[in-house]
Amino acid sequence: MGTGQIKRDIERSLNLIVTGKESEIAEGWAKLRKLEGSQIYDQVNTCADILRHILRERIMNVHQIPCIIAWFCKNVIRNSSNVSTFVSDLTTFLKNTHIKDMTNLVEILQVLIDYDTYFCESGNYVELCEAIVMSLANVSIPYQPLKDEEFNHNAMKIQSFLKKICSNTMNINGEDLTFVCLKTLYEIISDKKRRSEPSLALATVLQLKEPPIISQAVKWILSQSKCDDKLVQALKVLCTWFPEWRGDRLGRWIMEFILGLEKNQKDAILIEVTEATLNKMFPALLEPVLRRNASEIIFHILKRQGSPCLLHIIVNTMDSILSQLANENSESSRECIQEMIDIRTALMSRFANHPKGYMSPSINVHVIPQRNNVREILIGPTWTTEKEFDSFIEPPRSITGKVGLSNLGNTCYMNSVLQALVMTREFCHEVLHYKPSNDSGEQVILRKLQNLFALLLYSNRISLEPTEIWHASRPASFLPGQQQDSSEFLCHLLDMLHEQEKCGGNDLIGCQYKVEGQDNESPSMEEAGIIKRWTTEENLTGSTILQRKTQSLADFTQGEELAQTQHLSDSHSDSTDSGIQSVGGEEMSMQTSLIHRVLGGESKVTYQCAQCDTSSHNTDKFRDLQLCFPEEIQEIQEVSVQDLINYYLTPEKLTGENKYRCDKCMRLCDAQRFIKILQAPAHLILTLKHFRYDFESRLRTKLRHKVVYNDTIQLPVLTQPNSITETYQLYAAVVHSGYSMDYGHYFTYACDSKQNWYKFNDSYVSHTSLEDFKSLKPPDTPYILFYEKLGASNGIYEDKPDLFTLSKHIQEIVAKDRAAYIEETRHQAEKSQQSRYQPTFLRRSDNSDDENPPPSNCRGAVNIPTNPFLC
Repeated sequence: MGTGQIKRDIERSLNLIVTGKESEIAEGWAKLRKLEGSQIYDQVNTCADILRHILRERIMNVHQIPCIIAWFCKNVIRNSSNVSTFVSDLTTFLKNTHIKDMTNLVEILQVLIDYDTYFCESGNYVELCEAIVMSLANVSIPYQPLKDEEFNHNAMKIQSFLKKICSNTMNINGEDLTFVCLKTLYEIISDKKRRSEPSLALATVLQLKEPPIISQAVKWILSQSKCDDKLVQALKVLCTWFPEWRGDRLGRWIMEFILGLEKNQKDAILIEVTEATLNKMFPALLEPVLRRNASEIIFHILKRQGSPCLLHIIVNTMDSILSQLANENSESSRECIQEMIDIRTALMSRFANHPKGYMSPSINVHVIPQRNNVREILIGPTWTTEKEFDSFIEPPRSITGKVGLSNLGNTCYMNSVLQALVMTREFCHEVLHYKPSNDSGEQVILRKLQNLFALLLYSNRISLEPTEIWHASRPASFLPGQQQDSSEFLCHLLDMLHEQEKCGGNDLIGCQYKVEGQDNESPSMEEAGIIKRWTTEENLTGSTILQRKTQSLADFTQGEELAQTQHLSDSHSDSTDSGIQSVGGEEMSMQTSLIHRVLGGESKVTYQCAQCDTSSHNTDKFRDLQLCFPEEIQEIQEVSVQDLINYYLTPEKLTGENKYRCDKCMRLCDAQRFIKILQAPAHLILTLKHFRYDFESRLRTKLRHKVVYNDTIQLPVLTQPNSITETYQLYAAVVHSGYSMDYGHYFTYACDSKQNWYKFNDSYVSHTSLEDFKSLKPPDTPYILFYEKLGASNGIYEDKPDLFTLSKHIQEIVAKDRAAYIEETRHQAEKSQQSRYQPTFLRRSDNSDDENPPPSNCRGAVNIPTNPFLC
């Protein structure tokens, strides 16, 4: 066979292999094998030219290249000149081809290991090393590289090859090939213009240097770097890799970079990298194989925090990690927990003088901080920048985008309700767009609520002080600083909003309301002609309107004497005693009332006498349903909200002390009571009566039933001619924390239109989930549930309207508040800087539940300054 024919046959075969389909690949290999033993060895240079041509062209079947190289090594390449040419050709191939499969790269390099003749002292391996590192930057990474054995095995093979080529060859230019690899890696990871993220496989290169040499290498990089942006980008990439890399050198590189930047006073770089990558690094603490190195780096970063801008992110992430570490219950996890608690305590103390909002959420890990460790952290160095003061010109904002409400002294009952109402999107929109009938100031609460809602949506503050709305809406019996019931407050607030809207332009005195400057001497609601609403088991002594509320669905009648004296006013119907809160008087059209449009429904209560079979009916407007727990259900039994609704609507027999007074029979008789929903509200409020009232002792005990809090419920509605069922979806809940209804703490869970859930704990707002809410256990008990009827709003209500669509008055309030906040924050920053290095270990000025886990009784500062824009 002639030389030309051999060359053509080899070339055709290789073309089939690198560009063809499976059958063509097989055909090409079959032809090559037939050529083995021919005159190939006599045509070395010609055949080498063919390989060079193949490696420099576009290759479809990259996975075939290792086999092709192996075939040439076995049958063609025999001397050093061929080796040098081949290395150059392979380098070109690696630079021109994006090898996505790491296994293919490993197989190519394995061929070089198998044929030692490739390593000669006179070779130029600089470009080959560069090409290998560049190839590593492009390979694909598995979903969980830390746990992927194949990926880690391949990384070890590439590492071995690089060590071999760097140690067994002497480059003709005298360059250290290890340095060449590291230099190429740094150029890649510091390139901000790179289109794709550098592959984690690059971390293999970092394993080439022993720990003592790493410090010297970092010092050289820092001394040669003229661009801080490159340092930032490189360190960001290293930190991003860290939670997924099993090798032991990456952590040392990161730590040496941090120490070197600290020594060079490059705090700005460290702060920027921390802000971008700390959340990504935290999960490394959950991996036992990484925990030792991870704790050294992460805890060092946390201890150095000198600016509060990251505190919310740190605390939120730290709490999540703490709870997961607690579940592991190993020695290393316990050590990690203790260290995190110490750091967490020190950070909260370090920033105690900064503007409000940097408060700690509650956690369930009961570990006592070690005072010595905390003190060491507090007196240690911190990272700051010269622009720290200027950063306060743009004040810190809530990471959730939600604004909290400061506790004014046991006012969590109010804060929780207000946050649930502002998250009721239709109600919030109605309030924001409401235009009072005149400017004489009669609709005080509606105006103040409008101002508060506007700032809750648009303020840049972390939290607001709702002093004005508290003074305006607080019932006369709610004394400052005392624990109160959130359901009572909700009903009272809605009553007053309804009455003020009903009055419209009328004089408020004519409406018999006194809402400002309420104190102990203020006339009672009964004296003012307005019925006081109660949603807890209370004995309203001195009033013939309602002597007691029902403990279950039993009728309010309690014997002949009580039946003769008990009457409901025109503002109430018997439905109130069936657990339905009526909206109030009917002087204005209920269909035009804001409260009724959003929260109102209509029900019918029927009493049927068992003696004469006579029925009496009455209908009533309602805005919430109070659901009792059937007495026959034990606390150990599981009951759902849907079960309670079904029980509420189940016909009830009235016997014994609960007999019905029949007007036809003119005496107390056995009877049945039926409750039907005639009109389903757009938003359904359910109050779960987690208590039992003892009429003799006048004490309430909290029930501890196992409740399934359905995220969707069904409400049967009686319509003509047929009944229908409306579906509701949960969007908010006020939670009571405590073992008694007479003390404890309230906070709220609520979601936005995109089903992102938040936890509103007074001034602190955090991200959470529906699953977290549904997993609550006593003493954390959902008390008031808010459901929205599916299709009621059809998505027309966004989480907040565009500010420019609101009134000029609201726009001015928001603008003034934002400007004032900037000035307040600037002033606070200057004040904090003066006392910055003064340890404030565990200093606390009050026992506000903003800063502590939900306590047994909720307290806070009573005399908090009023926000001038909430008026």
